[in-house]
Order: sequence, then structure tokens, then C-alpha cells
Amino acid sequence: MRTLQSTYEPITADLDEEECDALVALAHAGTEMRSTHSTDAHGQTDAGVWLRAYTTPDGQQRWAVIHESPQIADVFDTEDRAEAEAAYASEVRDLADCTDEYAAPWWACSDVPGVPHAVYTLRIERQQDGQWTGRKTQEYLGRVPDLSPHSASDLCTPTTLQSAASEIVAEVARLQAAANYDAALAEAVGLPAREESAQAVRVTVTGTGADGEETHTEEQPVPADPPTVQEIADYRRILLAAEAEEATDRAAYGH
Repeated sequence: MRTLQSTYEPITADLDEEECDALVALAHAGTEMRSTHSTDAHGQTDAGVWLRAYTTPDGQQRWAVIHESPQIADVFDTEDRAEAEAAYASEVRDLADCTDEYAAPWWACSDVPGVPHAVYTLRIERQQDGQWTGRKTQEYLGRVPDLSPHSASDLCTPTTLQSAASEIVAEVARLQAAANYDAALAEAVGLPAREESAQAVRVTVTGTGADGEETHTEEQPVPADPPTVQEIADYRRILLAAEAEEATDRAAYGH
């Protein structure tokens, strides 16, 4: 690959400035073969990497890899398409790896396999007595959300919207199973449940995939796992002990 234009790297093409500028213009006007891009808060493309085919003034077929963002303007080209394809994929992957594990993925849409996409919206529903009830619709920047402040799982960044739906529904089902258990335990000792129980969960993920907007829905049943008689007895003893301790404290402090 030779460098025709770069913000930080030296020009390596054996051409004068005017010739480089002419080829850069031709590369930008060339036929788009592949593309990867990110978007701003308004959904407009603000950075991207493109593979374009173009023809030089003397009739040579060449392949250009273009990387543009508010801070970068790079154009590389070669006469070897395979080399250009590899350079394109490498550029996309390198930029995708720039973010740390807690940041949003770099790209909103990419045709490079395994590169995570950035933005999707998520709707979570729970089935109660045969009826589906939506609980939240929220936008996430790439990472599968930690759906509970007490969840120790750190799910990986999904590489497709389908995998996002699959991973999220599994986590929601896990949390709902715990909520079902807690609700049954509270009911057994005559207390109101902190969260409602549900027989199944469903998530719908919508976002930008390789071919435009995609929507994926996944459902998963939540098996009943009621507390045992011993667990109910243990819980009741814990509650009685807490009440006794609270009564002792009130007596000690006079309130």
C-alpha cells in the first residue's frame, strides 16, 4: 500500500503533491466496494473506512482504502485488490480495538466479520398470567447492559444484534428466576414481593446491522423454582431475628 494522503503518516507515493491530490479525488469518487462507519448523536456518519475501486488518468485499475473522521483524512492505495481488502479489514479492526472494555464500540455498522456494532435499542417484556408487559425501552451503546446492580456477570460485547438479543434474554431470564424465587419466599412468610414474578421473558433488539436496520426478538421461559420448606423456615428465622434486634436497639436508644 502506498500513502497518498495522511494526517499523521508521511506520503510514500513517488508523486508530486498535485498528482497525489488528483488521485485522492479520484479515489473518493471511485466505486464503493466495502464500507464501515460510525454515527453522531443525530445519526449522521461522522467517521468511516471505505474500500473503493478507481482508475488512474493513465488507465490503471487501483484500490483505495480511505479513512475519514473529524480528526483523520487518510488515503492509501494499491494495484492489488487482495492487499487492499486485507488493509481495509485491518484498519477497521484496529480502530474497533481502540476503545476500552467499558466504552462504546467504535462502529455503528461494518461488513467486517466479528466487529461489534455500536447502537441498539432494547425492549424487555415479561409474561405474567399469559400477558406480555413491557418493562423498559432503552438505548445502549454496544455493550450488553448489566441489568442488575448486583449482577456479577460481565457479558461480552455482542458482535451482531442477534447475539445481543440472545445474550440479553439469557441474562434477563436469570434475573427473573431470582426475582421469582424472592417473590415466592416473601409470599410464603406473608410479605409483599419486591418484584413481580413472570413465567417467561422476551427481549427485542433494534439497531444497525450490516444490511441496514435490523430487529431481533428472543423469548425464554423462566422455570419455576420455588423455595423449599427448609428455606422458608430459615428465612422466617432470619426475619424474626432481625425484628428482635431492631426491638433491642429501640429499647437501648429509647425510640
